[in-house]
Formats: sequence, C-alpha cells, structure tokens
Amino acid sequence: MKKRQLYKMIFLASFSVLAGAFLTTYLSAFARLISPEREVYGLWENLLITIPVAFLMGCVFASFEVLYFTKVFRRKSFGYTLAVKTTFYLSTLFLFMSIGSFFGISAALKVPLFHSDVMSTYVDYISSLLFWMGIAYWGLAILLALFILQINEKFGQGVLLNFLLGKYHRPKEETRIFMFMDLKSSTTYAEKLGHIRYSHLIQDCFYDLTDVVTEYDANIYQYVGDEVVLSWNIDKGIQHGNCVNAFFAYDDLLQKRRQYYLDRYGLVPEFKAGMNVGDVTVAEVGEIKKELAYHGDVLNTASRIQEQCNQYQRKLLVSQQMKTQCEMESTYSFESIGNIVLKGKTKSVDIYAVNTT
Repeated sequence: MKKRQLYKMIFLASFSVLAGAFLTTYLSAFARLISPEREVYGLWENLLITIPVAFLMGCVFASFEVLYFTKVFRRKSFGYTLAVKTTFYLSTLFLFMSIGSFFGISAALKVPLFHSDVMSTYVDYISSLLFWMGIAYWGLAILLALFILQINEKFGQGVLLNFLLGKYHRPKEETRIFMFMDLKSSTTYAEKLGHIRYSHLIQDCFYDLTDVVTEYDANIYQYVGDEVVLSWNIDKGIQHGNCVNAFFAYDDLLQKRRQYYLDRYGLVPEFKAGMNVGDVTVAEVGEIKKELAYHGDVLNTASRIQEQCNQYQRKLLVSQQMKTQCEMESTYSFESIGNIVLKGKTKSVDIYAVNTT
C-alpha cells in the first residue's frame, strides 16, 4: 500500500472513531430530552460498542474510497460518481448503525442478543426519529471527511493547514528545492495524437505521478501544460535523496506501465527535469483563487536548466548548489556538463547530469 493511501485510510478511520465518540456522548447526555421512553443506553457501555463499530465502519469506507472508488471512478462523470457513492455509503451506514444498535441494546439490557426484549426494542429504535437522525449525522460526517481530503488534495500536501494557520499570510523566506519536469517530444506527441487524446495522455502521466510525489514527500507547486513543478523544503528534499529519487522512481514507473501506454497511445512517455535549490519568498496570493506563490531566481534557474536536457541528451540536470546538497544522500553519480550561460541569465551556472550508474 502506498504512503498516500495509508494516510487517507488512517484519517478516515480516525475521523469515524471521533465522530462516533462525539455522537455517543451527545446522545447519552441528551437522549432523554429527545425520546425519554427509549433511553436504554449507558455512556460507557455504549462507547465500548460504538468505538469498535465506528472504527470498523471507517476502515470499510476508507478501503472502498481509497483502494476502489479512486481507481474505478477516475474517468466517470461527477454526477454518476456521486450517485453511486451516496447509495453505497447510505446503505453501509444503515447496516452499521443497525448492527451497532442491536449490540448496544443487548449490552444495555444485559440480555442475550436474540432475546425478545432486544428484538422488540431494536425494531422500535430503527423506526424512531433518533435512529434516522443518527443516519443523517453519519452521512454529514462522512461527507465532511471526504470534503477535507478533497480540499487537501486540491491545495496540495500540507497547504490547507498552512492556509488555516495563516503561515504565509505575510511573505516569508524559505530555502526550497524546485524541480521543473517536462514531457519529452511533447509537440510530436500532440500532433500524432490530436489534442483530445494528448490531454488524456497528460492526465494519465500526472495520475501516475501522484503516488511518487507522496512517497518522496514532494509538493506539487504547479501544472503548466505538459510540465509539472515539484517542490520540497530543504530537509525533506535532501533526506534519503528524496528529490533525486523521486524523478527516477517516476521514470521507472512509466517504464513499468509501458504496455499500458503503448496499447492506449502507441508511445511510452518520458520526462526530463531540471533542479535547483535556494532561498525564495513564499506568500499567499489572490482572493478569488487563492494559492501559495514562490518568488525568486531559484525557480527561473531550475526552469532554464531543464531546457538544457535536450541539448545534452540527459534526463535530469541539476545546479552546482543542488549537487552539493544531494551527493552525500544520493546513490546516483553526478557528471559535469560544464559552466553554461542559461537563457535570460548574465552569469554562467555549473550544471551536472545525474546518472543512475
């Protein structure tokens, strides 16, 4: 299981347990005011039932959402996806709420599960307003959890939390690594495939990139056409050679999926990349479409280094500063390309190719 999938599953299972504990505590305190004649639960007895059931329910939802729905509905319309997911979640909610209620009533009455008193109380309970309010509560809780995950993915890893904390409300200086990664032969591919199939190709490439980004602690800063800009803070990027390993891990993944790309597009995509490290200014920009923006010469240099890949027939080129930071943590070798004046620059830059052997 990928790190990204594991994090999602842990979040959904934990969220389910917290939601269940909150609901149980609330009902134990206020159920007599809502429906006193049906109040049969004790707080601690109910928590002992609710927490395991909520955890199991969260695991089931997380498994379907992360391991199944994400793949199956990747290319389905939003309306179709919403209808199927809603039906599944509501049906599963009813099942788990019914099971939880059945065991809870048995524990509260201190009688066997299939005792007549349990069965009659159970039938009354699932017919009550209180039960269906619970269904509504769980439905909203699941929607909230999925919404949080969706927003977090929309902004990028960790960005939502930074927005909430106002970390970059005022411009702040940081040392970061940037990788500009671009599809090779993109013009040729676009002419061969046509713009619709070419767009599908780009979608597939960036879908495949997602797990690599998470595995190597990167942030996706921007998508620009067939180019993607990855970013790391200095510690996470250098640790275990993450920033270099991410590129070659993605390159290996595309090769492993070569048959898929050959069957679907008649080609196997390859990417080239340029990487640089240095100080940048980070700030929130925009009002209608707010995002984090990085300003500094580091980005421009990384982009210009990437443009040299075709000329020198290399997949990954890095600056001298990047080489100095990475060579102690990376298992790859660095080959000097030379001292080059990049387009739009007045000072020359030492550039190195990163080789796998």
